[in-house]
Amino acid sequence: MKINLWYSNSMGQWRWTLCEEFKNGVTKVEQSSGQQPMLRDAMNDVANTVEYLLETHKKDNPL
Repeated sequence: MKINLWYSNSMGQWRWTLCEEFKNGVTKVEQSSGQQPMLRDAMNDVANTVEYLLETHKKDNPL
């Protein structure tokens, strides 16, 4: 999982992208992104997205 976080002066927003690549015989790439004016809110969005993706993939690929 790769997370990028940066501040856009022109927009006055913290922006982020999250990319995840799966390789189980087939390569599949998922990307999420967002923006928030406050850093803490942007970080919470990232954390919520990561937790959601982990839960989703756990249900799709149980041990």
